[in-house]
Amino acid sequence: MTQPEASAEVVRAESRAFRFVRLVARLLLRSQYRQIEVEGAEHVPATGAVLLVANHFSSLVDSMALLEASPRPASFLAKAPLWKSKLLAPFLNSVGAVPVYRPQDMAENKGRGTRANMATFEACRARLAEGGSMAIFPEGVSQPQPRLMPVRTGAARIALDVGKPVTVCPAGLVFEHDPDRRGRLLVRFGEPFVVDGIEGFPSRRQAITVTTRRIEAALRDLLAEAESQGELEAMRTLRVVWDQERGSPGARTLREAHRRDRRFAQGLAALKTAAPEALESLRAETDAYQRSLALAGIPHELLRGRYSVGRVTRFVLTNGPLLLLGFPIALLAAVVTWPIRRCGDVVALRAFGGAEDVRPLCRMLGGAILLVLLMIVGGVLAWWWFGVWVALAVVIGLPCLLAFHIAWRDRSADVKARVRTFFLLAGGNLRKELVKQRRALYRALLATEPYWSDAAGSAA
Repeated sequence: MTQPEASAEVVRAESRAFRFVRLVARLLLRSQYRQIEVEGAEHVPATGAVLLVANHFSSLVDSMALLEASPRPASFLAKAPLWKSKLLAPFLNSVGAVPVYRPQDMAENKGRGTRANMATFEACRARLAEGGSMAIFPEGVSQPQPRLMPVRTGAARIALDVGKPVTVCPAGLVFEHDPDRRGRLLVRFGEPFVVDGIEGFPSRRQAITVTTRRIEAALRDLLAEAESQGELEAMRTLRVVWDQERGSPGARTLREAHRRDRRFAQGLAALKTAAPEALESLRAETDAYQRSLALAGIPHELLRGRYSVGRVTRFVLTNGPLLLLGFPIALLAAVVTWPIRRCGDVVALRAFGGAEDVRPLCRMLGGAILLVLLMIVGGVLAWWWFGVWVALAVVIGLPCLLAFHIAWRDRSADVKARVRTFFLLAGGNLRKELVKQRRALYRALLATEPYWSDAAGSAA
C-alpha cells in the first residue's frame, strides 16, 4: 500500500466522517470500560491553536480516549505502518491523522525514515497556524508501565515554529483494568500554557529544552507514577488500607481514587529518598497482606465493615430480584453472542497483525466487526425466511443482547465477589486475622508518615 502523505487540512467537528469515527470510538471504549471519566475539559480552549500532549499507554486506545474526551476535534500523529491496514486507514484519514516515520519502522516504511517527518512537522504547523488542534504523545512510543518515559522534543519543536501563539494543554490518561469485568478510564486535562516562538530565549536549542521539560513536568503532575504495575497495585492497596483504618469512605470514582493515589505516589517517592530501609520494610508488609487477600480470593475493598442484618438484607433485596429476572435474558445473550466474544480477536489479528501495541484495539474492534457481519447475515436470512419485522428484530436485538451481556458480566462479577466474601468473613477467624494484618500494615504506614506527609499533601 502507498505510504500516506501528511496533509495540512484541519479536521472539522461537523464533518460526517469525524462524527462517525468519534461514535465508533465511543462505542468501542464503552465495550471495555464501564466508567469513562473526564476531568478538566474546561482547560481546553474552544478556539485558537491548541496542542494536546498526553502520556502514551496503549497505542490507538489512547487516541480514542482523547477523541472521546476532548471538547474539540484534534488531529493525531500516528506511526506510518498503521496506514497499511485497509480497515484502519479510512478511520485514520477521517480524523485527519498525520503519519510519523520512526527509525524502528524503516523496513515497514520502505526505507522512509525520520527525514520524511519534515512534511509531517510542516503539516502540524500548518494546522496549528490555521487555528486547529493537534494531539501528540511526546513519549514517542506506547508502553504499559505506570511511569512517564522521557519526553522527546518533537512537540516542543512543532509548537515553537508555528509563528503564532500555541496553547499547550497536557492530558493524563489513567487506565484501571479488572480481570473479571470492564475496567475504568480517566482523562485528566491539566492547566494549559502558551508557547510563542523562541523570543526571550538565548537560543533555539534552549527554547526547545525548556519547553520539553515544561511539557514533561505538566504530564507528571497529572499522573500517579510507579516503577511497575506491581508497585502501582501496592500503592493502591496502601490507599485502601489508609481509608479503611481511618473510617473514610472508599473512593467512588476513578477520579477520586487517582487523586489519592497521586498523594501516595508523591509521598512514597519522598520516603524512598529519605528512608529507603523503611520503604523496603513497608513494601514487604504490603506484599504479605496482598498475598493473604489473594490466597483467600477477597478484594481488599470488601474488607471494610461487619456484615449486619440490615446490610445483608439490603444487598439481597437490591440484587436478588434483578439477577433472577435477568438470568433468562443473560443465558440467551451468552449463547447468541458467543461467536462475537470468542472469535473477535481472531478476526482482528488476521486483519491488523499481531503487533503488541495494537492488540488492545484488536480486542475491541474484532468483536465489533463480527457483530456487524452477524447483524447483516442474520438480518438477511430472517428477512428471507420470516419477513421484514423479524429481520428488524434481529438487527436491533443482536447489539442489545451484546450490551446486556457486557453489563450482566460486570454486575454478576461484583455480586459473586461480595457473596463469596460474605461466606468467608461472616463469623469465624479469617476476618479477624485479615483485619489484624491490615492494622499492622496501617501502623507501619503511619510510622513512616513524617517522611512523606508533606509531599503527599502538596500533591493533593
